[in-house]
Amino acid sequence: MPYLKIQTNLPLAQQAERTVLKHASELVARELGKPEEFVMIALQPDTPMLFAGTDDPVAFLELKSIGLPAEKTKRLSQTLCGLINEHLGIRPERVYVKFIDVRHGMWGWKGDTF
Repeated sequence: MPYLKIQTNLPLAQQAERTVLKHASELVARELGKPEEFVMIALQPDTPMLFAGTDDPVAFLELKSIGLPAEKTKRLSQTLCGLINEHLGIRPERVYVKFIDVRHGMWGWKGDTF
């Protein structure tokens, strides 16, 4: 049930998109201790974005999950920023990460809820 949405103003080739998606999926599963079968990743490249008054490379990440513990967000921020820096070349100071802990009954799957 973890969902990571990555938005960036960088255009990406299809192969680069696939690489980022795969590495992000593995990272989220590992860091949250969840089976990768439940992890969903979305990537929105080439999104018009401005941060600190410039359109230099930037990214906004939103991680939602049931039972996302606040004590894990610092490490998650570090690892997610590292992923973005490694694969997209965006410096951590140009990345915002939003964390959302979702209650069980507020996440649906297979016509039901968790």
